[in-house]
Amino acid sequence: MTLQDVVARFNTTPFLFAGAGITRRYYGLPDWPGLLKEFANRISSDRFAYNAYENAAKVSGYTQGLLPKVATLIQQDFDAKWYSCPEIRRLNDSELSLIERGVSPFKVEVASFLSLKSSVLPKYKTEIGKLKSISRNNLAGIITTNYDVFFEKLFEDYKPFVGQEELVFSSIQGIAEIYKIHGSVSHPASLIISEKDYEIFNNKSKYLAAKLMTIFMEYPIIFIGYSLTDTNIQNILDDIVACLPDDKFSTLQERFVFVEYNEKATGVSVSTHSIALSGKLLSMTKLTLEDFGLLYDALAAKKAALPVKLLRRFKEDIYTYIVTTKPGPLLQVAAIDNESIDEDRLAISIGLSSTGEYGLKRLIDDNRWYRNIVTDEFKTIDYSYDQLLELTYPEIRRQVNGYFPVCKYLANAKKSFPDIEATVPSTFDSIATTTNINSRNSISKYPSVEDLWKQEHSNPARMYRLLSCFPEEKMNVTQLGTVLQKVFDEDADALSHFTGGIRADVKRLIRMYDYLKWGKKIKDPCKSVPASRD
Repeated sequence: MTLQDVVARFNTTPFLFAGAGITRRYYGLPDWPGLLKEFANRISSDRFAYNAYENAAKVSGYTQGLLPKVATLIQQDFDAKWYSCPEIRRLNDSELSLIERGVSPFKVEVASFLSLKSSVLPKYKTEIGKLKSISRNNLAGIITTNYDVFFEKLFEDYKPFVGQEELVFSSIQGIAEIYKIHGSVSHPASLIISEKDYEIFNNKSKYLAAKLMTIFMEYPIIFIGYSLTDTNIQNILDDIVACLPDDKFSTLQERFVFVEYNEKATGVSVSTHSIALSGKLLSMTKLTLEDFGLLYDALAAKKAALPVKLLRRFKEDIYTYIVTTKPGPLLQVAAIDNESIDEDRLAISIGLSSTGEYGLKRLIDDNRWYRNIVTDEFKTIDYSYDQLLELTYPEIRRQVNGYFPVCKYLANAKKSFPDIEATVPSTFDSIATTTNINSRNSISKYPSVEDLWKQEHSNPARMYRLLSCFPEEKMNVTQLGTVLQKVFDEDADALSHFTGGIRADVKRLIRMYDYLKWGKKIKDPCKSVPASRD
């Protein structure tokens, strides 16, 4: 079997489960013992300082592994010396403020050290470029125990989740995401490094395993940058297997791929490796290689239908809509609870809003067009005013009689629409009816729009009818906008629910508001820059 055969068997794009070997390779960062030696040497000039801590850990015993115990002993001495000897401090003001808020100096200094050392080694730039190129369509996500931000920097479109708790208590989508299960240098307090940290982590590990279960069952998992003897990996896999029904165990074997680094390897060797977990023998595919670029090239052949960034956003929007009934920026939901609709014909259409002409023409009716003039709701659906005028306006205009308000749309458009501009009334009174104009004496007792609303708002039909009679000089556009906003605050679909007389008066008031607020801007011959959205 070849590497290409292994990738061809994948049912979907894979997750990378990445360990410290990745950033030792690309950043030249130390392994865990090397990191601890760095900090032992900062507080002691004795060349055997680290060995002394390791010996003390062995003598005193440990419950979470030798290195977490060594880290605990170093942390205790380091924190004490950091407070008593300012000369060992290497932090900037923002990092010092973390310590003022109670974070361990050891953890903040570790995070600072790793951040400063995180620079790409020049000889791996080409290989890293290949990894970055497959992040868009060929990987589903990243799980890592690494503290550094290598993947966050490289995969800018992925969403990171830092620490066990954030991952467990967040609504993850399982696509274009980075799970930093041992914390991150971006949040030093989150680092899992001491014996106590591991004790807390392992006590809650079943929750993490349950959260990751769906990912392990749905996606191929490529372990890279680890040794198969790594206790971190073995503990996590033990928890996963313990939660798994026996009939699903074989599924993991088919999906797991372990990458073994061998500096003397030429090409890629494919074999099988077995590991004992929870009393069961788990077999997986093992790839032995020196050049990780060969793996990245092979993964380029397994491509998602859409960029994974968009897939995550679509999943997130659909999930949010189901939970809250509020559609997100990528999701427009039409009324689908009509019993006459055939459920078998319902569909989700995915495409670019800028080119989805058919959908745009039918997404907006005349009531939404009117409402947007007051509420500015279209700013959330990512269509430009030019698109609305080019595609939506002609569709709606054919369905209505009389003047249709366009001033706000024209004032915010970048293009010129002379045929539509020609429909704009030349005077305010052109929008009012003859009855409105003849009835102006009846509203003389109301000094302003606001006063009329205060006195008559308990009788909406009368209020809107009288308000339509106001002359231009008395119609304060700001107060009118406030009154109209209240209409839609109380009922977003008011124009559909109002009866004929009230609906006609409210629409006329919106046309007046549109003319007063934006009409003069589009009639101004000196206009050269579109007005900002109100």
